[in-house]
Amino acid sequence: MITKMKNLRYLIIVFTLIFVYSYDDESDALPPSFQDATWVTNVRPSDDYVIVKGEDISFRDLSQGALTHQFIIEEGNHFLYSGYKNNDSLPLFINKNLGTVSIDKDAHVLFLNQGINKVTLRNTFKDSISYKGAVVIPAFKENDVWVIEKTWEIDVFGDLLPAFKVLDKNGDEIINVTATDEVSRKDEDTWPVINVEAGDALTYIDLTTEDRPTGRNWSLTRAKTSTTTDSIVSAGYFSLGTFTAGTFTSSRGGDFPVGRGSKIIPLKINVVPSSQPFVYNADGGMLESPDEVITFGVTGELVPFTGEESSFTVNVKNADNGFDKDIAVTSAKINADDATKIDLKLAEPIYNSDVVTVSYAGSGIKSVDTRDLLAFGPIEVSMDEGFNLFVPALESYASIEDGSSNVWGAYCNGCWVGKPTNSHDGDGNATENFYFTRGMATADNYQVSDGDASMRYISPSTGITGGRTIQFTKFKNLDLPAGRYKMRMDVFMVAGNTMSGINMWFKGPNVNAFWDLSPGTVARDEFVTVENVIDFSVSPTSDRFDIQVRDIDNPNGLSSTQEFYFDNLVILPIELRP
Repeated sequence: MITKMKNLRYLIIVFTLIFVYSYDDESDALPPSFQDATWVTNVRPSDDYVIVKGEDISFRDLSQGALTHQFIIEEGNHFLYSGYKNNDSLPLFINKNLGTVSIDKDAHVLFLNQGINKVTLRNTFKDSISYKGAVVIPAFKENDVWVIEKTWEIDVFGDLLPAFKVLDKNGDEIINVTATDEVSRKDEDTWPVINVEAGDALTYIDLTTEDRPTGRNWSLTRAKTSTTTDSIVSAGYFSLGTFTAGTFTSSRGGDFPVGRGSKIIPLKINVVPSSQPFVYNADGGMLESPDEVITFGVTGELVPFTGEESSFTVNVKNADNGFDKDIAVTSAKINADDATKIDLKLAEPIYNSDVVTVSYAGSGIKSVDTRDLLAFGPIEVSMDEGFNLFVPALESYASIEDGSSNVWGAYCNGCWVGKPTNSHDGDGNATENFYFTRGMATADNYQVSDGDASMRYISPSTGITGGRTIQFTKFKNLDLPAGRYKMRMDVFMVAGNTMSGINMWFKGPNVNAFWDLSPGTVARDEFVTVENVIDFSVSPTSDRFDIQVRDIDNPNGLSSTQEFYFDNLVILPIELRP
């Protein structure tokens, strides 16, 4: 922001010293005909002319030999008397004797106009001269005198004026508060009242534009999402009763002057019992956490309950070893962070290779609006998959973000293709003739699933011939134990691609996995996540795995260009039931 008069004096002192010592020691006066154009402000040279409405900037004309001098400002802004301090009320120092023009050498300008404001210094001279700053300003002739004009553009930020609207569950507008609307709790008796059934939601939409907000915060009374910074919020209500909606705050920061503006949301919400059944909420799913807690949602806020463990049936099957058993629930309670969810703990361990289902048949679980939870199930549990083992050590490698300048490595650090064998014509020089190349979304127009880069395969126009391989040579760094793993990648099969798939080969212990990418399995011209299961009977000893495009796997890809991209390699441990 702007540093006031103190810094202006410092700038003037420095300039004056330079100015004085540029003359001969024997001369203590300027030549009679000396003319010069220069000026200073109290804005640091490296700073932008950006302020908040109600702040000021000081200007000083240091020109010599001018015939006339004027500072010109816009209507709505004001010249100030000098002598004010940082904490003074600037309107008290407005010079009412001046309009938009001042002939004083100093100009202290109070800015009250929002947006781009101009301040112009206009000097006339007998002869043609130039301002020799970083940007040279030459004089122009007007009525037999020479004129130099310097115009500053000051970006003045005004107050933040929050604006928003609220919609009901059908998308109909309930209220629309504009930037100029003033809201007061004194008028609360006149605010509209909206009846909301427990479990339904209202939508809050930020409409603020003045003056250039960069963020927001909704503080919503009794909503499931009580505090959020999203521009559009769907806020569900479950607790019965009547209350005011809350407040909305618009904020500004970053490269802009910091500011905040708040308004009360002039709306009363009356939550009434729902007319809908109280049921399992399929939108949230049935999820297992890393610590083997099963969590699911329901369509209302829950009343605390106990002793309902026996109302749940959790069945666990595992096809690999024939396991099929109902496992007892040892704890059933409301989720600590969300009163519309239930947590279940089991008497025995479960594994992500299991198929787990949950059923409910009881009468003791109720919503706060007095509805009984209806029976459901069996519902399959989405098992926790564990962590991507490429993360963190090889995260950028597996996401094809780790580039290199090595053509033999397909421009990917930790990859290998071989220069002649990667080229359609065998010379290994023309990038457009490479089978495998890492490229960027922006520079190379590559299809990228996530991040900035991906790997492309493209065959000659005559189709796939023989076999082409890219080696990933950092695989051993994972130090995987023997076991079963799930691998995933994102693939983009370019329109017209007719190939059947690719082969993945792990050198040690010599494991092959075919990935079906045929048109009937994987859509074209969009990224699709595909997965495969890899079994290692012993710990992998090789430092690499290969992705291979082979003619023997692709009888339908032998006569035309075959092109695809892949990105975001993932490897996940599969927990085998003992």
